[in-house]
Amino acid sequence: MLTGNTSLRSSTWSRRGRQAGAAQKPRPRTVAPRVASPTTRQSTSIKEDDGAVRDSSGRLLRRGAVTEQDVRDYKTLFSSLLKEYAYSVEDAWVTGTIPQELYGTYYRNGPGLQVDNPRYQRHTFDGDGMVLSLAFREGRAYFRNRYVRTEGFVQEQAAGRPLYRNSFTRGSADGSPWFNPFDLNFKNVANTGVLAWAGQLYALWEGGLPYRMDPRSLDTLGESRLGGALRGSTFGAHYRVTTPTGVSEPGAAEGAGERSGAGRRWVAFSTETGWGGAAITFYEFAEDGSLLHETRHPLEDVSLPFIHDMLVSEHYYIIVLGPVEFDPVKFATSYVLSRCSIAECLVYNPAKPARVVLVPRPGRPSGRVLSPRVLETQPCFTFHHVNAFEVEPPSQQQHQQQQGQAGGQGQQQPPLVVIDTVAWDEITFSLNQYTYGPSYYNGGCRSHVVRLVCDPASASGSVSSHRLMRRTAEFPVTDPRVTGRPHRLIWTGCDMLDHPQLWGPNQAIARLEVDPRVGLPGGPAAASGSDDALHSPQGVAAGVALDVWYAGDRCFPGEPMFVPRPGSSREGDGWILAAVHNAATQKGEIVILDAQNLSAGPLATIHLPHRLPAGLHGSWDAAFAGPEEAEQQQEGRPGAAPRWQELGTIRAL
Repeated sequence: MLTGNTSLRSSTWSRRGRQAGAAQKPRPRTVAPRVASPTTRQSTSIKEDDGAVRDSSGRLLRRGAVTEQDVRDYKTLFSSLLKEYAYSVEDAWVTGTIPQELYGTYYRNGPGLQVDNPRYQRHTFDGDGMVLSLAFREGRAYFRNRYVRTEGFVQEQAAGRPLYRNSFTRGSADGSPWFNPFDLNFKNVANTGVLAWAGQLYALWEGGLPYRMDPRSLDTLGESRLGGALRGSTFGAHYRVTTPTGVSEPGAAEGAGERSGAGRRWVAFSTETGWGGAAITFYEFAEDGSLLHETRHPLEDVSLPFIHDMLVSEHYYIIVLGPVEFDPVKFATSYVLSRCSIAECLVYNPAKPARVVLVPRPGRPSGRVLSPRVLETQPCFTFHHVNAFEVEPPSQQQHQQQQGQAGGQGQQQPPLVVIDTVAWDEITFSLNQYTYGPSYYNGGCRSHVVRLVCDPASASGSVSSHRLMRRTAEFPVTDPRVTGRPHRLIWTGCDMLDHPQLWGPNQAIARLEVDPRVGLPGGPAAASGSDDALHSPQGVAAGVALDVWYAGDRCFPGEPMFVPRPGSSREGDGWILAAVHNAATQKGEIVILDAQNLSAGPLATIHLPHRLPAGLHGSWDAAFAGPEEAEQQQEGRPGAAPRWQELGTIRAL
């Protein structure tokens, strides 16, 4: 099996350091952790002649090209955390003010335990999953982190050394070249996604089944088949959650795009490999956890599908297949001789197109008869998508008007499908923390926010591509209430440069305001696949406005998380949460930003008394998963929740 058991991500995440950070226990409510002075963080632009990063007043913030020091700093993000904690965030640890309205729990998953012994040459993506929760209520926060007790994690902790191979392992688990190359049963690291659903918390990794956790304690409850819905051995780490009501922004009418009377839906997928042809299965789960729909679709001319993310619109499930092929020669030579991992046998072929696969959803409210379509577009590779929505083509709009005047229904054409995604110009799975340096950030493998406009009604299945921003970007999000509907706002991690050649790791968070008509007939003329039309100072296409928060020279934010303001139905009214690695202090920070004004800087920064290892993906749950108020007020009494707990120590590997 290789479908998903290649837990691969963008190569910008392919590095780590070797330091294991652990916190020193502070005295509750009296001693704050030592933190660096807050960094001035501003919206920035670039002066193209030298690649220098300047703020809006022209003040030099830093030079452009990535240096050896930058790389060393970034690698420390991928160090292990060898402690598990549960504690109340002290007031003295917070710069600014946590919004009183912020109520609920932020969950995040990522490879928190790395194999530090270089003998094993382990990749960062193979690290064991660590889930953290940060529960907010009345301007206070409660932190907890626990490792997912997968079967492999428990066994390796008992042994004190690696016992399992994984997608990026070269050779055997013990670092020797002797191994069974046909044994592709890898350890479930449960390190990629996390979702609270139907009273349970699920840690997700695309090469295995979900692991169920307690949403409050983060105790591992075991592997799950989601009530028997999953019959295979894998389940996607990415998903979409649709909502029955939308937002009040123009172009995204409240209630549009979902089934009448339906609640939220968890839309997910799994894949199957097969030399005779692969397949993908889509699932829709109700809020009570019951399975509503299951749709299996064969993938023609694909043996080993690498599908990391999916999209959903009103009528379609959507995936984008990059031109990645399995190299049997590399497998038979380099892989069997321990010179590469199984993941490195996946090779990007720029001579072939990318393909957009549209699979009709069951129970479509319009009753429109649709067929699956496969549309070709220019070569690219996608790890993470933004959102998808549908627009009636001009010919259909005119036809509907004519039929309405005549009092008939008539034949309906398929809608245009608009996909916003992060597209990589090329991709390699051979890069790792032992081979990467500053030269990686000069040209080469770059990722951009791109809009694909798909016309399934055309005979050729046309797809037009429009680049929205010149900066490299990854980990995009939208307001969750616009999933499958037209959106205006995108938040994404990005580099600090606006340059056609130079780029860097994510050190900023961008807010793009995009006219939903960009790329559509009669809409603003977006850029083509090149950077020619993307000029400074903002480096964005027509119809796109940009706002950027720069985290600082030695700071590296992870995936942004949008949290809607309670009671508001306006798209983008809320906050952005992000975990930040501060390489200067070797500690973690959680920033809370006004989602409508990133460049104003954080409303609050929570300075944690320990490091936070690299995270991948998170989710927001409107329920508070911290200690009950009575527990906190009765500290010192039997059964009360202590303000500081060290729950356990993790064994280094």
